Amino acid sequence: MSNNTQSNTSVQSDQSYDIPLKVLSTKDRRILRELFDDGRMPFSVVAKKVGLSKEVVNYRVKKMFDEGVLIGFNTVIDVNLIGWQIYFVNIRLRNIDDVVEEEIINLLTNHPNIAQVLKCLGNYDLVLKLFVRDYVQANKLMKEIELKFKTHIDEYAFDFVEQEFPIPVPFLYEPFKIKERQSISKKDAKTVSVSTTELQILKALSNNARLPVSEIAKRLNISREIARHHLKKLEKSKVILKYRPSARSGSKSVGYSWYFVMLKLNELNESLNRELRHYILNSPNMTYYYKCIGRHDVLFEIRLKTSDEFNHVLMDIRVILKNCFKSYELSIILKEYKYTYFPDCLLTNDV
Repeated sequence: MSNNTQSNTSVQSDQSYDIPLKVLSTKDRRILRELFDDGRMPFSVVAKKVGLSKEVVNYRVKKMFDEGVLIGFNTVIDVNLIGWQIYFVNIRLRNIDDVVEEEIINLLTNHPNIAQVLKCLGNYDLVLKLFVRDYVQANKLMKEIELKFKTHIDEYAFDFVEQEFPIPVPFLYEPFKIKERQSISKKDAKTVSVSTTELQILKALSNNARLPVSEIAKRLNISREIARHHLKKLEKSKVILKYRPSARSGSKSVGYSWYFVMLKLNELNESLNRELRHYILNSPNMTYYYKCIGRHDVLFEIRLKTSDEFNHVLMDIRVILKNCFKSYELSIILKEYKYTYFPDCLLTNDV
């Protein structure tokens, strides 16, 4: 990263931290750093790493839940490794009112292949995250939805997610750093065979990453030894990529708005691609980065306090990309109706 980019990022950071720091003490941020590194880490181990008692760690984590900073612990699953693909669908609506919108959103949130439903302001009205076997299934799924609401869906566009980088909400624990971030594997990664039991374990852990092995065994009616064996297999094969807290970083409770940004690029050489990725992955307000194929080439999610801060980030990206920058589209997320790393479709083990 150039010195100029580093300087710009530093300015952005200073402008962005004041509200969270009123909520989060240095001790809180040290705890968060460890939990974003491993959300399944026992609180006794966290306590040793941050120099506090287990009781204090328990109290401070509970307090962060009570204040709305944390909302849970998720298990990040590499769905490409078990034979699934991820698509984003950006939707524009027409001729709607509150009743119609609610009907559309209810159908989407209950769909077994839809992992995320976002209501937006900007270029699109809704953003969906689909888990499907291939583009044919994605297209069929959206055609069926369009048919149900043919007078209300104006248009939609697909972006195939070639690679996904979950960025662990760094501004919540800055200036403390965590280990290098891992990514969801690329589309051509060799698939891993998973059993029905392992799928059930993934489901149990998807939105409760700290679920004890004893509770997993009880739910699945298996022994703790068998549950532990399958869990270790999923971790070793990298099907389970990460355990991490779920933070309400985009809510007004910590003073940030949630921007979903879609970049269209001209041909991008590897050097510029690396520089752009480095900038995005190391900018303190970024939370997700996606390399895509479709209408857009790069998507990223970022939490910011003002539109001026967004303009600052966009200008940094324009400087990095130079003539390779073609256009961008922007959605400001108003509400997240659904999010899971494990939609119900993943329980089917057919390929």
